[in-house]
Amino acid sequence: MDNAMLREESARRHRRRRRQALGLVLAVLILVGLGSIATSVAGLVASLFDDTDLMKDFENRLQIMVMFDPLPFDSLEQADQIMLREVGIWGALYGELETSGSLDAYERDPETDCIILPTLEVDATLTKLVGPNFNVTHESFEDDGMTFTYLPDKQGYLIPITGQQGRYTPTVVKLTRGGGQMRVTVGYIPVSSPGDELMGANTSTEPVKYMDYIFEKTDSVWYLTALEESEMQPANPAASDTADQPDVGNSVMAPEQQLQGAANDGVVSSVPTSDASAQTDESAPAQEGDASAESGEDAA
Repeated sequence: MDNAMLREESARRHRRRRRQALGLVLAVLILVGLGSIATSVAGLVASLFDDTDLMKDFENRLQIMVMFDPLPFDSLEQADQIMLREVGIWGALYGELETSGSLDAYERDPETDCIILPTLEVDATLTKLVGPNFNVTHESFEDDGMTFTYLPDKQGYLIPITGQQGRYTPTVVKLTRGGGQMRVTVGYIPVSSPGDELMGANTSTEPVKYMDYIFEKTDSVWYLTALEESEMQPANPAASDTADQPDVGNSVMAPEQQLQGAANDGVVSSVPTSDASAQTDESAPAQEGDASAESGEDAA
């Protein structure tokens, strides 16, 4: 009898130890599982609040507009309409250059050899930024000494052979949501010009000023509606002073050269043709000759 009780007690102890061991294993597995779940949830929450891709998308969409350094506006109707046309024009050309690597697909004017850019492409490019509910009026216009001739029969623009280089490239530094809007704070980083390089001028690699671009969502897409001065100020106060100074070193270059440089540097300026390059190169010796002649006259 005693032996039977001892065996039963021993068996209970063994079963208790096995249950304890099994409970410990289960506890460890539960803790590991909870840790994995917590890590997964934390990663999911972080991804929901990670705006890196969205900020990059806004940078790409605002690339051309920042180049023109527009003044603030409360609505698209109050914005500079010439600026909006140019955003559509240069944005379309830049997109084509990025896609195909050249502008050879466009029709050329037989007299001037200028590119004829269809207004359909201008409208499509502008729609990606401001949405489908806003349209610009297509007509000839001038800006910074460049003439954009509208051809009604071709439904397109004659693109000038030369153009000025843009002043800034954007960097999105902050996104603020609220009231059905997205406030995109953009830093303006100066773009160096050939004139700056010749004069040995140092171009800032940090934003020299900030602007807030206001977007509103339509059909799950954010579209630009307004532009405001930003409360954010540059870290270097002296940098903001240079942002207001006029460009004196910007060179005039062929459009294709500028757009190609823009594609390489992430900055767009104008559109390229080999004829413009040839004219620029040919004019250099003549200018040198004129300078030599003037020097001779002064010496006499």
